[in-house]
Amino acid sequence: MPQDYVYDQGFAQERSRLAGIESLWDPGTHALLDELGIGPGWRCLEVGAGGGSLLEWMSGRGASVVAVDIDTRFIESLASDSIDVRRLDIRTDELAQGEFDLVHSRLVLEHLPDRRQIIQRLAAALRPGGCMVIEDYDWTGFGFEGAAVELERVTAAIMSFMQRSGFEPHYGRQVVADLAAAGLHEVRGEGRARVIDSGSPGFDFFRLSFESLRDAVVDAGLISTEDADAAAVRFSEDTRVLTPTMMAGIGRR
Repeated sequence: MPQDYVYDQGFAQERSRLAGIESLWDPGTHALLDELGIGPGWRCLEVGAGGGSLLEWMSGRGASVVAVDIDTRFIESLASDSIDVRRLDIRTDELAQGEFDLVHSRLVLEHLPDRRQIIQRLAAALRPGGCMVIEDYDWTGFGFEGAAVELERVTAAIMSFMQRSGFEPHYGRQVVADLAAAGLHEVRGEGRARVIDSGSPGFDFFRLSFESLRDAVVDAGLISTEDADAAAVRFSEDTRVLTPTMMAGIGRR
């Protein structure tokens, strides 16, 4: 991830946090890419490869994958004849032009203020007829079940903290327009959300995201230590959460 990515890359449970993302959203991403026809002979660019679950899945479909991330520690072991792992900053480093059948990114561009320029660069990496799929959150509908005042308070504080670094919590609703503005064709979009409880593996994404950022948010004066401690207690209790909506923008060069 780029250097202004707010999550602590030294967080001891970062791989578990990423596993929460995979548990929640991999099935829907698989369905999107299957619909596009991913298969043998495809050359794919995965931007922000994270924990690497999508790399293994794409490779299993017979595709070859170039996986780029500024933090490759969780994917280096996956390098193979079909998975090319590269440490790369998509804002500044060179990308191959006209090379890929698929460019995919999930929960990356919402963190980057220059996201529209990045989409232009990613579009240029597609071969004619190639597809781009950008997945990012719209946090509008996010919430916890019942009276979860402590959790709502820390959620607002964390969003405010992240926005200071250029995070856009509603980028999911803009991504389709940005693909169209980049000159892609057959542009469309869709969204998906889930209701999960604290026993779901996906719940760890929300709990561990809070744990990763809590000290920084307290240090920034956005919540008190007491509020953070109260929220930690609530995260340990049984609760349900309506996830943010994962919006997917799809377009073809």
